[in-house]
Amino acid sequence: MSAPTPPLDSSASAAPLPEEPPVLTPARSAAVLVALLLGLLLGALDNFVVATVLPNIALDLHDINGQVFVVSSYLIAQTVAIPIFGKLSDRFGRRSFYLLGLCIFLIGSALSGFSQNLNELIAFRAIQGLGSGAFFTVVFSIVADLFPPKAAARLAGVLSGVFGIAIVFGPLLGSYIVDTTTWRWIFFVNLPIGFVAIALVLLTLGPMRPTGRSPRFDTAGAVLLSAWVGALIFALIETSNGWAWTDPRTIGLLATAFVLCPLFLWEQARAEDPLVPLKYFRIPLVSAASGVNFLRGAILVVVITFVPIFVKFGLGGSVDTSRDVLYAFMVPMILGAALGGQFVSRWGYRLPTTVGLALTTVGCLLLTTVPLTPPVFRFDAGIIPLGLAGALIPLGLGIGLTFAPTQLAIQYSVPKSDVGTGNSLVWFLGNLGGSIVLSLLASYQGTIYRSLGPAGPAPAPTNPPTPEFLAYLAQAMSATATSVHDVWILVVGIAVVGLAISFLVRGVLPQTIEEPVESHPPEVAAVS
Repeated sequence: MSAPTPPLDSSASAAPLPEEPPVLTPARSAAVLVALLLGLLLGALDNFVVATVLPNIALDLHDINGQVFVVSSYLIAQTVAIPIFGKLSDRFGRRSFYLLGLCIFLIGSALSGFSQNLNELIAFRAIQGLGSGAFFTVVFSIVADLFPPKAAARLAGVLSGVFGIAIVFGPLLGSYIVDTTTWRWIFFVNLPIGFVAIALVLLTLGPMRPTGRSPRFDTAGAVLLSAWVGALIFALIETSNGWAWTDPRTIGLLATAFVLCPLFLWEQARAEDPLVPLKYFRIPLVSAASGVNFLRGAILVVVITFVPIFVKFGLGGSVDTSRDVLYAFMVPMILGAALGGQFVSRWGYRLPTTVGLALTTVGCLLLTTVPLTPPVFRFDAGIIPLGLAGALIPLGLGIGLTFAPTQLAIQYSVPKSDVGTGNSLVWFLGNLGGSIVLSLLASYQGTIYRSLGPAGPAPAPTNPPTPEFLAYLAQAMSATATSVHDVWILVVGIAVVGLAISFLVRGVLPQTIEEPVESHPPEVAAVS
């Protein structure tokens, strides 16, 4: 087997590069994976923990009007940071930017814990978002650098399952912390875990410097990306939280985004080393996998947002019931994520992606058949469970199956020197899809609810409740259930489009990796 072609840069060594990345000893492999898992878990848990206890935080800080900004500042900063730090890790080294991301995240956590008012918390949460955006994408790039493709595929599935774990346990952790101590500990608890992750990385990984020269960073692209993405996501979040589409603030932000986005694309087309290389979207596998990532991100965020609304306000279930129903989605998703990595290593990208989107489509179709009246669970003909939980099981399993193949399809379609950039596309498009589609569907659901729901303010609750209050409540529940049902119908369409695109995700894992990074620890064993 011939060695890969050396880089064109004349300063690079002409010596042949090894065809396989160095293999870590088992002990170091375990330590590295623990460090990566801890980082991912910190970033994934944070938003779900904070969302759970946000009302308590707002009451303690005596400001209930700006709660949404606590979440949106994190999301916007994270989405903007993902492609920027993915590119920086390609040019200046993986380990440095994983550590930098963790440090930024921990600084933001400490500052958030000491916040004295909601404005401070909003700013410090943005710092957290920058940090998580840095290490999210770098984690998968480190795995790609250190492990052969088949091992990296299996690990990508396991690492992707962290997000399901976060969605399940984040609310539980948030509730437990608030019940036993102050909300400030939801931020302070990140510090010891983060320090352990930093220590493990410093002890187990060398610098992981890229080969060849580092072109000048695309600063103009980073500024334009931050501006248009920030304006777009902020406008969409606010429309789903009360701003009208005709509000001058909404129009101004959307106009800013629509002007700056084409300007960003133009700048990327002419940049020497663009932040988001548009040429990669001419690769059919990259464009198809990107489309699946965008739509999958949309379905995932819509489901975990609207299922609790449907259960609590449409079917009259409790918060605990909403959480328990989501287990029917999250547990299969975690399993699917692990299986997706295994399937990719055996059968390539298309099979797990297509099967995953087919199951997702079936699950979305089943959601449209769920009765719009209590109880939440429905049992029939000895098949357990049907109804809402039965729809969420194939839906979660299908989404989980698609994580690893779409990420790996992009990761191994770009040059090794741009793996960080490729991985950043995965998370960037998922975040963007979730933000855009959720906001549009939330606005649609609100419109349907207002057309069907009760007019005027709710009657004052009494014990026992008055007939007027019961009638108001019944009409509100019916309007909520119907409006969310209409959202499920649109989600079916999104899943069908994703299924059609999944057939284009063709290819298999490469046997070897080209252009491996330099400088691993001295204890790394040579490849046999």
